[in-house]
Amino acid sequence: MKQDRKFHYDEQEGVFVFEDEISVNWLLAQVLNSPNLQITKVSIEELNTFISLLSNSDLRMPIGQHSLFWLKDQIKEKMLMTSSKLGESWHQLESKYRFIIERIDLVLADTKDLHEKMEIKEEILLKKPIRQPNNMESHFEPI
Repeated sequence: MKQDRKFHYDEQEGVFVFEDEISVNWLLAQVLNSPNLQITKVSIEELNTFISLLSNSDLRMPIGQHSLFWLKDQIKEKMLMTSSKLGESWHQLESKYRFIIERIDLVLADTKDLHEKMEIKEEILLKKPIRQPNNMESHFEPI
């Protein structure tokens, strides 16, 4: 397990969520409100709906980046990982990722407030969590 995992607090659910648990497929399922969707297996209409919903919203990821730019970065990373593999199925998967990136670029090209979406906005926490010191002691030998 990684020791340097970053997490954020989800106020709606009241739980801490690791940032690496937010995946493309999870975001797709949440936005389209349909469980168990995969970005490479959705129809073109569902993909266009997903991208347009993200474009019309001001959904920011925990790092402050707009969701469309985050999605594009995640898909590029997946495409680079599949491009290094050999085989027809990997080539088809890479083509699907490339198509998704092209669809995102088309939507971004038509966006009027592109500079605003490119900005990284930091979240301002209104409440600081109350942390109390832990005075626990552990002994491995009898005292």
